[in-house]
Amino acid sequence: MTNTIRFCALGLAITLLGACAQYDNRRGVLDNWEAVEAASFARGETTRQQVLTALGPPSQVVALGDETALYYLYEQSKGNGLVLVVYNRFKLDTQYDRAIFFFGPDDKLSDYATHLATGDTP
Repeated sequence: MTNTIRFCALGLAITLLGACAQYDNRRGVLDNWEAVEAASFARGETTRQQVLTALGPPSQVVALGDETALYYLYEQSKGNGLVLVVYNRFKLDTQYDRAIFFFGPDDKLSDYATHLATGDTP
């Protein structure tokens, strides 16, 4: 009888030690991408100050000889997991929204590119 009680206690302990986990992480400087989509940036006309006013401070400023680049990055990670005594599983999906703006020596926009993540993680 004591073996049955020990077996049941062990089964209960293993059951209680198992857990589920969820992970949600957001970081970066640009979490309002509507500002990028709504702003009308024109090559050769838009100034660096206009971009800074529309989007705020960048994640990084890169010096490229006579040109400079403002780089904006926003990262979002979501995941879930199963934590057991002998087996653990964790699935993580990370997506990045990015925008980069190049300016010539006159502080006018020479080129830019954006990439927005597809949306909800699976």
